[in-house]
Amino acid sequence: MTFSKDELKKMMRSLGIIGESEAIIDVFKRVISIASSDSIVMLHGESGVGKELFAEAIHKLSKRANGPFVKINCAAIPETLLESELFGHERGAFTGATKRKLGLFELANKGSLFLDEIGEIPPLTQVKLLRVIEERKIVRVGGTEYIPVDARLILATNKDLFQEVKKGNFREDLFFRINVIPIYIPPLRERREDIIPLLHYFVDLFSKRENKKIVKIEDEYIEFLMNYPFPGNVRELSNFVERSVLLSEDNVLRLETIHEYALHVSYSFSKRQTQLIYLSPDYETYIPEKEKILHFLRIFNFNISKAAAALGMHRNTLMRKMKKYNIQKNLV
Repeated sequence: MTFSKDELKKMMRSLGIIGESEAIIDVFKRVISIASSDSIVMLHGESGVGKELFAEAIHKLSKRANGPFVKINCAAIPETLLESELFGHERGAFTGATKRKLGLFELANKGSLFLDEIGEIPPLTQVKLLRVIEERKIVRVGGTEYIPVDARLILATNKDLFQEVKKGNFREDLFFRINVIPIYIPPLRERREDIIPLLHYFVDLFSKRENKKIVKIEDEYIEFLMNYPFPGNVRELSNFVERSVLLSEDNVLRLETIHEYALHVSYSFSKRQTQLIYLSPDYETYIPEKEKILHFLRIFNFNISKAAAALGMHRNTLMRKMKKYNIQKNLV
């Protein structure tokens, strides 16, 4: 069955997925094509791109939609408790286990189980997970009975699992067993057409929540977002808008509400593409002033007024500093 672009966008919105780019629509088309299968899905993508939304969309579009959608962030559970969370435990299995507990595989029966950050699962649990996938049975911690389970697995990671296999951090046999249907969700900076629809979606969401009526968004605010690298992806855009709505005093979203925070993250990201480091405002003094100025001049294509606004200084002040540091467009 084929759908028009408008029909696809309408379906996406009904599932909480906002976007108009060809990249995100192509991802959604793939989701539709594999949703009816029971094969394992592996969602790849940076933190904040919306992997959980796509996992839930796969579930809702599947034949298991009437069953439970159970989720867990494997990185958020201590190693000593992860097996109990996944497979359950029997009474007396360990100190504090005062009664039997069903694991997530049992709770997701006839539905879908979403394991986020699968790359963080420790080696011993990887072995047990592989056995469950192959046998479709679990044994609770402290138990001996093999219990059949019927849950579709949807997994997600922000790591390159193939590289983790080569490093010895992830089992090769498990990798090839779970990498059945890989789906890559591109970062927001690679699908900038989605920024404006997401911006308006979040403005509406947070305006209603805070009982505010945003009447205008500054042009500088929009232009900044359109040029910002978004290392935190959609989640970071949501945080930006939430902050701006909360701080808006005249129902206008202004660049000044986010530029200080954005400076630290954006500068760090541009200097460290491989490992993002979030900086506190106190760290600003350690970023050379010339580098900060150059950074925002590049973002705004050397529009001095807009770069000055982003830096929180007057246009004339910025021009003086450019002269001081001998910053000229044709020399950069």
